Order: sequence, then structure tokens, then C-alpha cells
Amino acid sequence: MSDLSEFIKKYGKPYDSDTDDYDVPPFQENIDNASKSSAIYNMHMYWTKQDPYVVKRYIEHYTKPGDIVLDAFAGTGMTGVAGMMSGRNAILCEISPACIHIARNYTTPIDPKNLQKAYYQLKEKIEPEVKPLYKTKCHKCGNPDAQITNTILSDVFRCPRCKSDVLFAGDGRWEKMKKGEKFSKIRCNQCRNEFTKAKAEFVRVEPVEIRVACPKCKVKGEAKAKHLDEADWELYISIEGGSTKVVHEGNDEWSGYRFEPVRSFLNDLGTKVYQRMLKRAGMDYILPKEVPYWYPKDVMFFGQEPKRNLKRGITHPYQMFSRRNLIALSVIWHYTHQRKVSREKNLIFNTDVREKLRFVFTGSHFLCSYMIGFKRSSNPAHHIGPAIRKGTLYIPSMIQDVNVIQYFDERIGLLIKGFEVVRSTKNSDQLVILNDAADLKEFNDNCIDYLFYDPPYGSNINYSDLNLMWEAWLGQRTDILNEVIENEVQGKGRFEYERMMTKALCEGYRVLKPGRCLSVVYSYTDPSMYRTVQKMAHEAGFIDEGEVLHVNSARKTQSQIDSDKTQQRFLVINFKKPKNGERRSIEKSEDIEYDVIRVVQEFLTKHPGQTRDYIYDQVIKRLFTSVQIQKFDLDEILKTFSRKVGDEWYSPGSLVVRKNNIQPQGNLFERPLPESPEKEVVLQLQDFLKKHSKVPYSELREFYLRKINISFERNFDEILKENFIIEQGRVRLPSIREQERMQNVSFQYTKGTIKKFLEGNLKRTPTEDEICNWIEFCYQNAELDKSLYRDGWRLSGSLSEGSVSPERFKSIRKMAEVCKLRSE
Repeated sequence: MSDLSEFIKKYGKPYDSDTDDYDVPPFQENIDNASKSSAIYNMHMYWTKQDPYVVKRYIEHYTKPGDIVLDAFAGTGMTGVAGMMSGRNAILCEISPACIHIARNYTTPIDPKNLQKAYYQLKEKIEPEVKPLYKTKCHKCGNPDAQITNTILSDVFRCPRCKSDVLFAGDGRWEKMKKGEKFSKIRCNQCRNEFTKAKAEFVRVEPVEIRVACPKCKVKGEAKAKHLDEADWELYISIEGGSTKVVHEGNDEWSGYRFEPVRSFLNDLGTKVYQRMLKRAGMDYILPKEVPYWYPKDVMFFGQEPKRNLKRGITHPYQMFSRRNLIALSVIWHYTHQRKVSREKNLIFNTDVREKLRFVFTGSHFLCSYMIGFKRSSNPAHHIGPAIRKGTLYIPSMIQDVNVIQYFDERIGLLIKGFEVVRSTKNSDQLVILNDAADLKEFNDNCIDYLFYDPPYGSNINYSDLNLMWEAWLGQRTDILNEVIENEVQGKGRFEYERMMTKALCEGYRVLKPGRCLSVVYSYTDPSMYRTVQKMAHEAGFIDEGEVLHVNSARKTQSQIDSDKTQQRFLVINFKKPKNGERRSIEKSEDIEYDVIRVVQEFLTKHPGQTRDYIYDQVIKRLFTSVQIQKFDLDEILKTFSRKVGDEWYSPGSLVVRKNNIQPQGNLFERPLPESPEKEVVLQLQDFLKKHSKVPYSELREFYLRKINISFERNFDEILKENFIIEQGRVRLPSIREQERMQNVSFQYTKGTIKKFLEGNLKRTPTEDEICNWIEFCYQNAELDKSLYRDGWRLSGSLSEGSVSPERFKSIRKMAEVCKLRSE
């Protein structure tokens, strides 16, 4: 009997339709405080994972203690951790060996004291081989035994005009970057040509600065920065090798790369040291230092995501690391796997401890790669902090090449804190197995009490491409034939994704007990994908259960903060397996654009001042259980039927609201920073008009220039026109009646449709009767909007006699004539 069969036999409760009394209402609570900083969450990085405390709330709602929960897309195993917290048993299935490694370590806690002791033993063995790689002299106190905490590396590009090598951090740019300035263009030092990185050829990376940790003087903050001295340059060259340039030969994009040596760096001191080293060694060039132990040098990248780094000549996972860090990683991996080093060293790790040390390794692994860029820290004492663009293999043009031991020290601390929490959880059992979600053949029918799935979101993340970075070291690879994904390289489009996910949901439906629920976590920027989710779940046999809910993190990623279009929240869609085999279908929307406009208008009227991602989620939540969601252009709808102030959207005519959040500010004598410059201007203009009712335009502009004096990107007249009523040179707030008219969905939609038709942008051909209705609409509503008189007359040119009844044509023609007269 397999482990799975034994697990289900031990914990499962056979389903009996005659005695089953399960009747749990839908979970109906939106969650706005999901954590990305809990002790458990921070134990190991991954591309996307759920807060286990959120999953726990769902599990506890839909199950009883001792029930079995299945997550067939387990990822890092947060469903298993949530099961441990709530006293539920969980089965975690994954096709990725990297995920199996992470999930299994999460759900098999170890005594933190034993882990800490083992790490101290490991560190004692690796430091003699690793610390010399980062040795430097403190520039403050002269201590010769200081350590490099990180090396700042800059891309070198070839100028498209004169072919000279140009340092991205050169010409004073690095000092400005440290203060927060960004550069979209680079100026060549030789020909003064300005060019973008996208149009320039990548050459290599080159060090520009190091950061020092000195145990003697304990230098801190920006004072840790040091330019490389001669000893630093010699150590760097002896490890990384001499200066090179990437050369690609042949037509195969995945092969034919070599690194051709050149005899100089862009740094004069670096060139001087290199020439001296060449002379001393009697060689034409210096190769990188040999890696002393095993590393995955034969594993090659494949797929869509790694293509971004082919310009750097990177075709293998090990090339994502500097030679210094690759050596350090090979040393750590070597000693982690030693059962016994020697009689003298006597380093012995049992299987459990060795697996946890591998967990420390994989948790630190990406943070020791070229992918770590720099960003300004929120702590004024530390201007530079680590940053990684999750879900990609992106290498920034300014790299923080970190000290590996430093990051392992931080990771072991996080693991110890996490395991202290996990070990205190309730008693339950968790089974982690390598298994395809679409093939649950070892599961009996009706044996699972609850399904919690967080599947891949179409083409959002190329998991197997990314996980190869771990799997190369672990010695196993994802079976991409069974990977549920949209991926061009794998030959999987939306159709293949839908087919594979439907099969997985059918298997989930089969093993789930009748009357029980499936919760699916999803996030996708293309609304048509939610139609795919609807279709897949309904084809599998599930019916909708309650409202679509959201899980929102209080802490946003940098890309979410920077981009209004980035999805910041996850939607949770609950489905039920009906006891009576009931099937349910959702009708197609007659006009999806109108449905979306209606939801947006109603939402913004009740909740003014929302960002695009909140509006998008609200549209999906409101429409998911009522209509088939087709593709729609939310940006165009917002632009046409709403107005944007700063980063927030408002319905037409409504007043801007000030949020009650605390704004950051400097010292007591500094002016507090506004929510956004444009919004602050509108707020103060509103307050002025509330006091003075209707004022001349010149007076309002004078108030802005003298009293507000906040600069913003858009034109002053534009925000007046969008937010206020301007009549005969005077400005006022819109009246309640005007607000109601501007927020009338039917009025605004019909007006917008007429405009599209007259401009030739309507994607369908209206009937003659519909054109008659439009002319009638213009005639009846022109007193509210004078421009409709002109539109009514223009529409009559598209109406031909005989296409409608004579009486109808005569009546509409009279209305059009009136529109013509009043538009002149």
C-alpha cells in the first residue's frame, strides 16, 4: 500500500450520502491584512504564495479538525502549514521538485536548537575557505581583516555610434543613483551620443564600489562604501578573471557564446593592476578561479524566461552568479552533504538536519545571484537595500553582489524564528508528494473534505524556467509536459492551458466529497481569463458558491507601488460540488462593456478615489457569478466614463476625498508631503470653491499660484475642466443634479456610443432603428449637454428614407432639423 493510500485510510472518513449532514454556508469575508512578513512566510522565498494565516481561515470555515484537505497545486506548501495550524490533515501535490523540497521542509519542523547547532558546525568548516574570498582592508580604521558585505557591479555597454565601451554607473551616474535618480538614457564619454540600454550591446559587468563590514570600528550606513583599492582589484581579478566581452557566433540562440578576454577595464586602477598581474604571471589573460567542489555546470536553461539573459551570454543556471559567490555556494553545498569529513573534523549531519541545511541553501540561493539590484532603503542610515524582481530572471544593470555567508546568517535566523512558530502548531499530519494535479489516480472517489487550489495563472509566471535555478542543485527537474501554463516555447497557448486545468479540476471534483467546496485563488490582468476559469470549473461539474472575495496584502511589492496597472490583490473564487449532480451555466452578457461601465460607476459613486487594480477586482467580483466575462478594455472605459486625479479614479462630477492615512513628512518645520501633487491641488481648489461658490477663473488661478503653489504634471486648465463647472469665465462646483446627470450610466454610455460612431470608431454597424433612437436621445437630452444638438443633426446623415416607417422617419427628421437649428 502506498503512503497516499495509508494516509487516506488513516485519516479519511468514508462518505455516506444517507448520513452525510455537511451544510456549511459560503465563506463571505474579504481579507485586507494578509501578511508578507510573518515568521513563517519569510522562511523561504517563492514567486507567489499565500499567507498561511489566510488559508487557515478558509480551512477552518469549510472543515472540521481531523478532516483531509487537498492542495494539488501546493507550491511552497502554505496549505499544509495552515493545516498544521488548524489541526487538519493535508495532502500536498506538486510536479516541481523544487516545490516538493520547499513544502516538505515547511511541513516537517525541526528543533530550532538542533538546526542552529548544525549551522554553527557548518559555518566553522566553511569559513576558512569562504571568508578569504571577501577579505578587504577597512578604509576607516585600517583593519586588514574586514569583510566585503557586497560588491556593486555595473553593466558595461557598447555605444551604438562609436563602439566605445560605456560604464552604466560612469560619468557621475552612480552617485546620483544612490540619491534616487533614475536614468533612461546613457551618454557616451567618447562621442557624447545618448542611447538607451535597449539599443546598446551588452559587454560585461565591472565593479565600481564595495561595502565594508569591519568588526573593529563597526562602520555603518553610507560610510561603508569604499572604492576598490589595489588589493581589492587584485582579489577581484584573481577570482573573477580578467576583463572580457561577450561574443555570440552562429544562428542558434542557445549556443555559440564565449567570453573573449580584453586587456583593460574602464577603471584606470583596475587596468593598472590587471596589467601588472599579467606581467607577473607571464600570461595573455587571467581566467576565473576554479570552483573547488561540485556545482551544476552541465544543467542548461530552456524556456521563455531565461531568454532575457542570452545577451549576457548566460545559458546555464550557474552563470547567474559571480565566480566568487559560485565558489562560496559550492563550498557550502559540499559540506552540507558530508556525512563525515574526517576524523579530525568529525562533521556529521543526519538526514533531517542535512535536509534543513539544504533548505537554508535554497532559501538564500537567489539572494546571492546577479539578480539582486539596489534600491533606496526606508532607513536613512542605509541608502542601499537588496531588491529582486520576483517571477523573473531579471538581472539589473546595477548589481549588489552580496557576501554569501552574510545572507546565510540572515536566513538561518529567519528559519529558526519560523520553526519556533511551526512547531507550536496543533497536531495533524501532512503528506507531500510529487504528483500531477490532473492525474489523481491513487485517490478514491469522494475521499477529500476540502480543496484549496492556488494554480498557475496562465502565462503570468514561468515556474519551471525559474525553478530550474534550484532544481539544478537538487538534481531533479520539473516534467514540463505536465506543467499547466501558457508558454510559447512549450507550445502551450490558452487552449492547452484550459484543457489541462479542466482536467485537473475534473480530478478534483471526482475526489471531493459531494456538498464540499473548492476555493481557487486567482489573479490575472486579462479579464477574458476569468471567463476561462468560469468555463473550466463549470465543465468539471462545480457550481458557484457565494461571492468572489479578495485577499489583499497590507504590504505591496515595489512594482505594485510603481504601477497602477499591476494587480495587487488575489481573488478567491469558491465553488461547490453539488450533492444532486446539479449543473449550472452562466448566460453570455448582451453588452459586456455596458455591464463593466455600470459596475465601475456604481462602485466609484459609493467609494470614490480608487486605484485601477481595486476597480478591476471589483468588476470581476461583481460580474463573475452573473455573466460570462468577455474581454473588455478597462483603461479605455475609465478614460471615457471616469476621471483620474493623481493615481485615483472618480466618477464624473463627484468631489475628491482626502484619505485618513498618515502621510510621511520630514522635520517639524517642513511642509507635509501630499498624497499626490495633483490630488492636493484639486482638494484645495474644492475647499476654496465651497467657501466662495462661483469665482472668476483669474481669481481661482491666482489662488493656485499664490496659496497652493504645488507643481504637477498635467495642465492647470485640464484639471479645472475635469473637476469643476466653467461657465462664462467663472468656476464652480457641480450641483447635485449635475452630478446625478454625469453619473447616469445609460446617458453617458449612449452619448459615448454616439461619439464612437460619429468618429468611425464603433466596432459594429448600428441598425437604422438604433440610429433613430440616438437622434431621439440627442433631441431629448440636449438641454443637459448642448453638444448633443450637433450630434443629432450629424446622425441624420446616416439615416436613409425607406429604412424605417414613413411616420417614424418624418418624426425623427423633424427632431434632426431642430437639432440643426439649435446647434448653429
